[in-house]
Parts: sequence; C-alpha cells; structure tokens
Amino acid sequence: MPLEAARLHVFSDFDGTITQHDTLVFLATRLGLGPDGFRESERLLREGRLTAREVIARDVGSIRAPFAEAAALLRAQVGIDPGFPPFARWCVARGIPLTVLSAGFEEIVGLYLPPEEFPGLEVRANRLRPGTWECCFRDDSPHGHDKAAALREARRRGRQTVLVGDGSSDEAPAAAADLVFARRGRPLAEHCRRRGIACEEYESFHDVLSGLSARLGPAG
Repeated sequence: MPLEAARLHVFSDFDGTITQHDTLVFLATRLGLGPDGFRESERLLREGRLTAREVIARDVGSIRAPFAEAAALLRAQVGIDPGFPPFARWCVARGIPLTVLSAGFEEIVGLYLPPEEFPGLEVRANRLRPGTWECCFRDDSPHGHDKAAALREARRRGRQTVLVGDGSSDEAPAAAADLVFARRGRPLAEHCRRRGIACEEYESFHDVLSGLSARLGPAG
C-alpha cells in the first residue's frame, strides 16, 4: 500500500517496544510477587484461568514499594530504544500523529516520555489510583485497554494506520492496521506469521524510521 504522510497516523506499544524491557514485568519480579509468582501468573494466563487484565492487576497489585522507589529503579535499569526519540522528532517534523497505546500505565509512560521532551505525543494507557498500585483500567476489554479501537477509529477518519509493537496486547490492533512493524523474535511477529498478517520485523525504531521513510518516497 502506498503511504501518504498527510494521511498517516502511527501507533506504538510502550512496554518492550519503546522500552527495552517490559516495565511491569520488571517491577513485579523485582518489587512484587517475584520471579516464581510472575511465572505463576503466566501459567494462569496460558491456562485461561485469568485474563490479561486480571494478571496485570495481580502482578502490579503485589508491589509494595512506594512509586518513587519504583520509578528510580526503572530509570536506573530499564532504558528506552535509542531510536525512539529521533523517530518521534521525525513524526513531529512531518506532521504525522504519533500515539502511544499501552496496556500499562500513564504514570510509568510519563517517566520516560515527558511532554516537554516529546511535544505532541499522545498517550493512551491505563492509570494507577493515586498513591496506590491499584489499577484503573480504560475499559472492560481483556487487557483493560482496547488498543484496536484507536486504529479502527483512525481508519474511519480516512487515516492510514501504522502499528509498532511486540507482544500479545498488540495482536488485535495488528489485525486493524494498514502496516505492522513487529519486533523481531517477540510474540507479535510469531502471531503475524501464524495468522498471515503482513508485517515488517524490526530491531529498533531506527529500522521503523527507515522503513516508513522508504515507503513515503523522497519526501519521507
């Protein structure tokens, strides 16, 4: 599909896509239920005994450290893809909307993507109840946030939609996107292969930028 910058809208996952590691997994294993408890959550999810939404609430709710302590640990040990800041600047320079869609939490996204450093970036994520690790989900969907709805709405407005993602919460939006970039070696790439969803596998946002620029031609 030929892409037009004037019609493009890019949507990106956060955990494991913009960040180099999943922040919720990191916090749950380091400050919450621990590696064994996290593996138990994953088993319950695989067996269908808990939904992803329930697993998120279980894992995050096990954290007992203050948010400031968790934030300091995240900043020290979980970085972001170095290709993301230049990619975000590229989108701003070309007037391409860039929206972060996360099954995680706005408070954590804000640690990495403050508005003053990423002007114009839209963030749609779940929230934490102030002063607690209690989850306030955006909707009643299995992940607490129906990411695919944002892409469907954009397409109804005539936008060409691009999804950048890596995990299971990106599977439904991938089916709704015009173009998918799936992180190599991660579950979304395997899901796209199984379902026959065309995708371009990438290592970093440098690859996403190159791929989009090539599709937009000389003006990209």
